[in-house]
Amino acid sequence: MLNRISPNMYKNHITPWFILLVVTLIFFWPLLIGSNWHIPYGGGDLESFTWPTYQFTSESIKSGNLPLWNPYLHSGAPHAADNQSGLFYPPNILLSLLPKVSYTAMEWMVAVHIFFAGLGMYYASHKYHQSKSIYPSILAAIAFQFSSLFITHIGNLNIIASASYLPWVWLSITKLSRSLAYKDASITSIILTLSILSGHAQMSLIVALAILVYSIYQLTIANNKIKLLTLLIYTTLLTAGLTAFYIAPSIEMSAYTNRINYTYENSTSYSIPPEGLIELITPILFGRGPKYFWPGWDRVELGYTGLITLILSCLGLFYKKKIIPLVLVGLIGILMSLGDATPIHKLAFLYLPGFSLLRVPARFILLTNFSISMLASLGLHYWQSQNFKVKHLNFTLLSISLVTIIILPLTWTITSNKYEGGHISNLTISITVALITIILVRLVNHKIIVILLAVEMLALGSWIEVDYRNPENGYRSGPALEYLKSQPPPYRIDIASSRWQPNYGLMNKIESINGLHNPLTLSHYDKYYWSVNYRGSPQYNFLNAKYLITDKNNPAADSSFVPIYTEDPMVDIYLNTNSHPRITLKYSSINTKDNSEAFTQIHSPNFDSNTEVVIVNGKNINSPAPPNTELNYLSYNAIEYKIKVITPTEGYLVFSEVWYPGWNTTINGVPVETLRANYAFRAIHIPPGKHIVHSKFTPKVWSTSLMFSQASLILVVAHLLYNAIYIINKKSNEKHK
Repeated sequence: MLNRISPNMYKNHITPWFILLVVTLIFFWPLLIGSNWHIPYGGGDLESFTWPTYQFTSESIKSGNLPLWNPYLHSGAPHAADNQSGLFYPPNILLSLLPKVSYTAMEWMVAVHIFFAGLGMYYASHKYHQSKSIYPSILAAIAFQFSSLFITHIGNLNIIASASYLPWVWLSITKLSRSLAYKDASITSIILTLSILSGHAQMSLIVALAILVYSIYQLTIANNKIKLLTLLIYTTLLTAGLTAFYIAPSIEMSAYTNRINYTYENSTSYSIPPEGLIELITPILFGRGPKYFWPGWDRVELGYTGLITLILSCLGLFYKKKIIPLVLVGLIGILMSLGDATPIHKLAFLYLPGFSLLRVPARFILLTNFSISMLASLGLHYWQSQNFKVKHLNFTLLSISLVTIIILPLTWTITSNKYEGGHISNLTISITVALITIILVRLVNHKIIVILLAVEMLALGSWIEVDYRNPENGYRSGPALEYLKSQPPPYRIDIASSRWQPNYGLMNKIESINGLHNPLTLSHYDKYYWSVNYRGSPQYNFLNAKYLITDKNNPAADSSFVPIYTEDPMVDIYLNTNSHPRITLKYSSINTKDNSEAFTQIHSPNFDSNTEVVIVNGKNINSPAPPNTELNYLSYNAIEYKIKVITPTEGYLVFSEVWYPGWNTTINGVPVETLRANYAFRAIHIPPGKHIVHSKFTPKVWSTSLMFSQASLILVVAHLLYNAIYIINKKSNEKHK
C-alpha cells in the first residue's frame, strides 16, 4: 500500500513552481530574446483577430465605456455578446488597463496561461494520486501544458486560456468530493466561470464535459451520494448564475450567425482522420507545425503528449479505481475528435443542445491529452512504488509493444502509398526517437525521466510556431491613416489592400464594411455583403463605404472610384463618388412579408436604393420626396446617436446600420419600433414634423441576465466571507483556549 501524504506536504511546492516556470520560459524563448522573433508562425488569430479585439476593448474601458457594440468591423456587430471578445475575463480586464496593449503583452498572456495550465495539472495530479514524490506530478504538468492542443493553438489565446482551467476544475471537484463543503462548491463555480469568461465556448464545453464525467464517477463511489449530488447541483446553478450575463447574450447572438445553419458536414470539418491518431506516438510523421505539415487534410491537433508520457500512461493502467474516470475521459476525447468517423459525434450533434453550433471536433483531443498526462503521473508513481524486477519486466514488455505499435503503422503508411512525397526522413526520425526514448526510459531513474520529457517536449515544440517578423506591419500608421482620421465621420472604409490587416479599422478606430473572417459574423449582414456583386453596385453603395483602400497603384474598382489620396508609400485611397450617406429619408417603400422576400427585392433590377427602401412588415409609403427636409446628426458614438429630422410628410428614416435586437429608438422621447430595412439594416417610420430621434443599443437580454449574475456574485462573496470569518473566529477561540 502507498503511504498517504501529510497535510503539510502541500505547503511547500517551490521546486515544482520553479521547474515549470523555467521550462515555460525556455519554451517561449522568442519572448526573452525580443527583436522580431514572435509567436505564432504567420501571426495566426493572435495577430489578426485577438490583438485588435483586445486593443479595442482596452481603449473602450479606459474611456469609461462598456463596449457592448463594435462599429468598426462588418458595418457593426455585437461585441460583448461575441464570446470570443473575452470582455469580462478578469485577466483581460487587467490587461486592458495597460497604457497600450502591445503584441508582446498578448504573447505573454499566452505564456502565462500555458504555465497556468501546467501548474493546475501539477496540483490536480498531486491531489489525485497523493504521492509523497513531486516528480510524477511535474511530469504530468509538462506533458499537458506542451501537448498538441496548446502547441497547435498557441496563436489562439482564447482556446489556450479556456483549456488551461481543465486541471484546476478537476482538482476542485476532487477536493469537493472529499470535503462535501459548500465552500469548495463555490470555488468550483468560480473556476468554471473563469473558464467560460475566457472567451471560447467550445473549449468551455469540452472542459465541462470532462468535469461531468468525473462528477458522475465521484457520485457512484461517494458514501454520501445525496450530499454530493446536492453540492454538484448547487455548483451548476451557481455557475449558470455567475455567467448568465455573458452566456445569455451569446446564445441570443448565435441565433443570428451562420452557425445556426451549420450542417453535420460543417460541424465535422477539422476532425482528426483515423490515421492521424498515429501521432499520439510520434509528432513528426505528418510534419511538425504549420510550415512542415504535408497531408491533404486540414491541419489539426493530433494528440501528442510525449512518447515518455505515453509509455508511463500504460503503467498507470495498473491502478484500477483511479483510472476509470481518466480512461473514460480519454476515450471520449478520441471518439469525439474523430468526428464523423464514429457515431458518437453525430449523436451529440443531434441530441445535445447547442452542440450543432460547434466545429473542429479535433479539439476534443484535449481530453485525451489530459487523460494520458494524468495516467502517466500514475505510471511514474507506480514505477516508484515497485521493486526493480517487476519494473524491469513491465518495461521490457512495454518496449516490445511500443516498437510494434510504432513500426506497423509507419510501415503501413509507406507500403500503402497513401500520401505522395518524400517523407521517409520523417518516418526515420520518428522511429529513431521512439527507440532512443524507450532505451533511455529503461536506463534512467524517475527523476531523470522528468528532465527527458522536458527535453523531448521542448525539442519537438519550442521552434514550430516561431517566426521572424514585425506583427505591427499590418497595422502601421502612416499618411493614409492620418488622412482618413481627418475626414468628418461617420463614414466607412473598404480594405482591399494586402498591406493592411483586415482588422486594421478596428485597431485604428475607423469603421469598416469588412474585416477578418469571423464565424460569428451576423449572418444577414454576411449574406448581404457577399451578394453586392461588385464595388460600385447599388447594394455596395448603400453600405456607406466612402473610401476604398488599395495597394499602391492597383485600383480595385470601376471609374466611379477616383483616387483622392496617393501620398502614402504603402496604399492609395479612392473616393467612392456614389457612396450613400449613413442616414437617409426615403418616401417610397417596398413592403415584404419576410426577410427572404426582402433579400430578393433588394437584388431586383427595378430596385432603386437611392429613392426606395425595402421594409419587412412596415407601413406602405409611396410619395415623391418633399422639399424643405432636414437631416443632421446631433451626436454619434459606438452605441448611441441623436438625429435631428424635419420632414413635411411621413417617410422612413433609413440607417445604413446593421439590424440587431437591442437597438431601441425613440422619437421625441416616445419609443418606436425599429424595423428591418433592405434585408440587413434598420429603419423607423417618421411622421411629419420636427423630431429628435434617439437610438441606443440597450439589449434587454443583457440587463436581465446581469441581474441574475449580480445576485449570484453577491451569494458567492457572502458565502466565502462567512467561511473566512468562521475560520478566523475558530482559530482565535482555539488560541485563547
